[in-house]
Amino acid sequence: MGQTCFKHRGDHFMSSRSSLVTLVLLVIATALSAAAQAPPPTAQRPPFRSEANFVRVDVFPTLQGKPVKDLALEDFQLLEDGVPQQVSSFERVEVRTGVAQESRAEPNTIAASRDALRNPRARVFVLFLDTPHVTMGGTWQVREPLVRLLDRVLGPEDLVGIMTPRMAASDIVFARKTEVIQDGLRSRWPWGTRHTLQTDEVERKYELCYPNAPDVAAQMTARSRERATLEALQEVVTWLRDEREERKAILTVTEGWLLYGRNATMTNLRQGEQPPRPDPIGVGPDGRITRTSRYGTGEFVKSECDTDRVRLADIDNQRFFRDLIDDANRANASFYTIDPRGLPVFDTPIGPRTPVPLAVDAKMLSTRLDSMRVLANNTDGFAVLNNNDIDTGLRRISDDLTSYYLLGYYSTNTKLDGKFRGIKVTVTRPGVAVRARRGYKAATAEEVATARAAAAAPAASAATASAQTALAALGVLRPSAPLFTHATAVRGVPTTVWVAGEFPQGPPAAMSAIVTVSTVGATNSAEFAIAAGQRGFVAPVTLRIDAAGPIGVRVRVTAAGAQVLTDMVRIDAASGLPSPLLFRRGPSTGNRLEPAAQAQFSRTERARFEIPAGVGLTLTAGRLLDRTGTPIEVPVTLGERTDAAGQRWLTADVTLAPLAPGDYIIELAADAKTVMTAIRVGR
Repeated sequence: MGQTCFKHRGDHFMSSRSSLVTLVLLVIATALSAAAQAPPPTAQRPPFRSEANFVRVDVFPTLQGKPVKDLALEDFQLLEDGVPQQVSSFERVEVRTGVAQESRAEPNTIAASRDALRNPRARVFVLFLDTPHVTMGGTWQVREPLVRLLDRVLGPEDLVGIMTPRMAASDIVFARKTEVIQDGLRSRWPWGTRHTLQTDEVERKYELCYPNAPDVAAQMTARSRERATLEALQEVVTWLRDEREERKAILTVTEGWLLYGRNATMTNLRQGEQPPRPDPIGVGPDGRITRTSRYGTGEFVKSECDTDRVRLADIDNQRFFRDLIDDANRANASFYTIDPRGLPVFDTPIGPRTPVPLAVDAKMLSTRLDSMRVLANNTDGFAVLNNNDIDTGLRRISDDLTSYYLLGYYSTNTKLDGKFRGIKVTVTRPGVAVRARRGYKAATAEEVATARAAAAAPAASAATASAQTALAALGVLRPSAPLFTHATAVRGVPTTVWVAGEFPQGPPAAMSAIVTVSTVGATNSAEFAIAAGQRGFVAPVTLRIDAAGPIGVRVRVTAAGAQVLTDMVRIDAASGLPSPLLFRRGPSTGNRLEPAAQAQFSRTERARFEIPAGVGLTLTAGRLLDRTGTPIEVPVTLGERTDAAGQRWLTADVTLAPLAPGDYIIELAADAKTVMTAIRVGR
């Protein structure tokens, strides 16, 4: 699978957040282990449905909250934009739930799990854990009801994945077996961070930027967290829309949102605040000229906080929320919102901050509950809230989703105009409520032509597929993250894992890094010192066995009495030519060679790639390719070196100045084996 990075949103985790990271990584590791044991999939042409106007609609009729299971085709009426449509396919789907884990056929590869998403008879669930908007007590109360829900609701073909606001939707791993998720919910339950003192680096910067205006820093943090959650929900809706036409259920565990609107008073100066002005220029601990904070921290640029303050004061989450509902209806995605508190009485705790007035607290609680109810009711789901018996509400979800009807029709509107078309389904039986997808986006002529061309095109060559796989790794770049991590390993007994860490800015004080690597059957850790101003490091850690499966890498950087930075990646040990470590050299590094754990470079830099090698292995060729896999006439200088520990490294150097900004691939060959690594070049 190559290297897969879990973190995307530029944040790090501490204490209970690390518990949730571990839970999600375990889910990913399980899927990757299955993929590693399966043979590689053969290249397939993309499927194309020639009937561009064929539409599938899943319909959920209920009577007094219970599924209606005895309807016939003639009981349904279906309209598209008010025009009656003739149903050409009709099927009642009864899901057999409570199936034993061992009888569920797990997808063998990530690609297979993606293909399974498109099975119209399989139901797809995303368990969205809204970490910043769930209290630790809520995570305790909901853990067992969620475990029981997963046991009840899933059938043999159904798929479930887990997501948080700090993940990218494309990182969701869908599976049919749920032991890992269930064990994680039980053993790593304290993932909620609402009303805790946990903050990430950006939130701590807000506190340092505005020591005389703590209300401003708190408001910025709250607004930033809420927008991050809503953006993550929109992202998963959009991603699922492109992966699957049929209905998707997003089980959202949250305590609701206040839906912040514009607040011009946030930018008003508080007593003791200085007006914004340019940051002073100083000299950093590494001797480079830099902008420094006027407040003596030396860890951030004050103007960045001021920019965030203006941006967050101007957000309109109420409008964003309405757009999210529209997007969900167009994507045929339904939200089932779950309040883990049960029956809440107050929204805010008594301390440690001064509690808000009771009337204000009641209004906040009402707003949060209303937001959950509105999202669910307007996307054909429902909200589980205001009930201490959470199991009863979750049982209603499982009952609601175990029996439905799958209708198909050929739209009488054959225009390829890309417009949204509304769908309304009713039944003739009195008293029956019907929930169904509210519409779909018609295909465009260009989309149909592209699909036909793709279907007719020959299968991609192995070289092209390798190039595209290498480029896909650039999707995890995180320019704003405080710590980047990269790793490589060569199979053997023992297996050595070389872990590279990089800081966008050198740490102002000496720090230490604890690097932990683990695979099935072995775990090892090592601690390394980081000097003040040191931008990057490379740390070797050995595993006593031959690491045949995925390897988890965790880097935790600490300084005495200061912040904690954590990052995680997963790699596979190479039996052939391993992926290289990256290094950079240029003005930003003081013309010193520094580890580059992030595959993003400037045109003013020189990129180096180093591959760990045994005796007799030598690089025979190296070339630079563009993103289509076409060679570029830019020289690649090959060489080798031996480090202080006696390890040989095969090296390749590329000067990036001749290149335009964009994505490129370095291809290195040794003993008829090749490895491709993608980089992104900026200005």
